[in-house]
Amino acid sequence: MTRSCAHLTYEAARARAAENHWREKVLAYITRRPDELLVFAHTEEYPDAGIQVPAGGVEPGEEPADTAIRETYEESGLGLSDPIHLGSYEWLADAPSRIRHFYWLRAPIDTPDHWEHRVSAGDEDEGMIFRYSFVQRSHPGLITDYGFDSGLDDLDRLLRG
Repeated sequence: MTRSCAHLTYEAARARAAENHWREKVLAYITRRPDELLVFAHTEEYPDAGIQVPAGGVEPGEEPADTAIRETYEESGLGLSDPIHLGSYEWLADAPSRIRHFYWLRAPIDTPDHWEHRVSAGDEDEGMIFRYSFVQRSHPGLITDYGFDSGLDDLDRLLRG
């Protein structure tokens, strides 16, 4: 797990974002089965982007849980619901989105193993093609140093019951 963040309660994270005028970010961990995690890679024109999970910024007036649903749909095409909050963190490095909320969403068991999706919205990502696949949750290969793995311990605790 990346250690460049500090765990906060949901309420404290929202308050820190508001008082510092930081844009909040949501990251979505999506599973079909407990041993899997949905990840994506960019196409060849972005070789350094690494393996990621659906993520994006909370819009003004939007709740982070709603952001998880919206970003998942825009970036993957999956229309999922009922996100479960896993944890909130303050990213300790200077970044536009210093507060990050992690959510778990369940995909139907018949969701394909692999697919490509053209991103339907977003400032920088709109029109990009993301290549999705379910991988072993224990070794997802997420890009390091950007906090994509920061909520995996929270997901592990939830799925272990």
